[in-house]
Amino acid sequence: MQNNNMPTQQSGLTDQELAFDLLYQEKSLMANISSEVVEGSQSGLRNVMNDMFMQMGQDQLQIFQVMNSQGWYQLKPAQPQDIQAAKQKYQNMLN
Repeated sequence: MQNNNMPTQQSGLTDQELAFDLLYQEKSLMANISSEVVEGSQSGLRNVMNDMFMQMGQDQLQIFQVMNSQGWYQLKPAQPQDIQAAKQKYQNMLN
């Protein structure tokens, strides 16, 4: 990615806009493939889909990290009580 926020000649979009588009495409792909992983009845195909899902997660993380390093996707630090509440919420879902 270029280190500027000027539109590229090919797309007319800035690097930041391209990165957001790519990030949301990866998120959408992950949402779509997750049902295939869960509902797959043939173990070989299910394993392939699961591997693809995991790779997409890594790709999405790399895109996010680039965006975060450029200041395009900022997060507020999580408070300890928010972390504990989220942990409890998901633990309750498993029970």
